[in-house]
Amino acid sequence: MNRLAPVSDIDDIFPIYQNTPIGRLLEYHNLDRPDDKYDTAELLIGMCMDHRKKLNIPDNFAYIIRSGGANLRYSEFKISYAIAIG
Repeated sequence: MNRLAPVSDIDDIFPIYQNTPIGRLLEYHNLDRPDDKYDTAELLIGMCMDHRKKLNIPDNFAYIIRSGGANLRYSEFKISYAIAIG
């Protein structure tokens, strides 16, 4: 069973995610949506600390916590801080 769904068109984004921060993340990263201006973050993203990995998203769209293997264990303070101010 293939659990990945390619996103090469806006209609490929599942309806439940369209017009949500997750849908916009897919649009920015996969569909080259023009950047919007954000004053506050809409998402909290955990990703690997590998500097070669980069998301195509506008400034202030998301808080990104980078850790080895995207393991967020022991990052409770960082997560709670991002949620509190976001």
